Formats: sequence, C-alpha cells, structure tokens
Amino acid sequence: MTMRYNAHKKTGDADGQASGTTIGGNALDLGDNARQKVRSLSALVLVDAETATFTWTAKWQVSNDGTTWVDVTNGSQNAAGVALATGTAGADAAVTRSIPAPDAIYGWRKARMALVTGGTTGTTSDTYEIGYCYRTGRD
Repeated sequence: MTMRYNAHKKTGDADGQASGTTIGGNALDLGDNARQKVRSLSALVLVDAETATFTWTAKWQVSNDGTTWVDVTNGSQNAAGVALATGTAGADAAVTRSIPAPDAIYGWRKARMALVTGGTTGTTSDTYEIGYCYRTGRD
C-alpha cells in the first residue's frame, strides 16, 4: 500500500470571486466498480483570508463524469460548512486543516474538496491551497 501526502495540489486566490462562489480543487479518481483506487482520503487545506469580512468554508463534492459536481453532506442534519478562516483586514489569518472525506464519496467515481467564498468579494491576498492525503493499492 502506498501513502500519498499533499498530492494533486491546487493553489490560487479568490481575486474577483463574489461571496458564494465555489472553487473546486483538482478532481481525484476514486476508481470504478472493479477496483477502489483510494482509501483513507483527507484533504489538506491551507487558506488565508486577508480581506476584511472575507471567509473560506470547505465542502466535499462528488461526480461520476468529472463535470457535474454534487455536494456531500456530513451527517443527517445537512449542516452548513463552518468557516475555516475569516479576514481581519490585513491580520494574518492563515489556517491549515486536514478535512477527512465522508464515507459517502466512495460510491462515486470522482471526488474533490471545494472551497466556498463568503462575506465579501475576494482579492489576490485571499489565497488557498488544496492537496490530498490518502493510501493507494491493496492492504
């Protein structure tokens, strides 16, 4: 079994992204009906919210075709995502989190971590990095 750390990384910023915009990380191929390629998946997310009142929240999404993405809720209450970071007008608000994938993703061909902007329109100083940590192969 091979262990992958911070693989398939995507970085960027929220420049011009209005509140409520979803920014998807790179899609991860989970396998097909015959073979599950990925086990014990989590996203390693680093976000920095520098713009006053700007927020980052995270959510898992799944797809069977890599084009149409569906949000995965974690639990029966369908709670909204908790803010990872909130901008405080220039104060360092960088946050790193490991966010485990819910079991529901393994019934789909592809999964990704997505970030949602909130509060106000983002700028180049509101940055993100999304990578994946997981195991591949057989036990």
